[in-house]
Amino acid sequence: MAKMTISLPDNLADYVARRVASGRYSSVSTYLTELILKDQDHRKLDDDEICEILRLAEESGISDRRIADILLETKAKLRDINL
Repeated sequence: MAKMTISLPDNLADYVARRVASGRYSSVSTYLTELILKDQDHRKLDDDEICEILRLAEESGISDRRIADILLETKAKLRDINL
């Protein structure tokens, strides 16, 4: 097992200490390990989703739509969902 030393701003160090003191985590290492594992799972999901989107795009073939039209449609969809 590797040993690491990290530095955190006081407010984040206090937060981590409170999380450990809550009793859910036995140590700072346990807390940070869980955060890293969750990040890995989240990242993997993002990568898998992107690969699926790219696969579907490749299978859909070549579009006869203009790029400008696609951009306008995409911007309208994003506005509709408040992004």
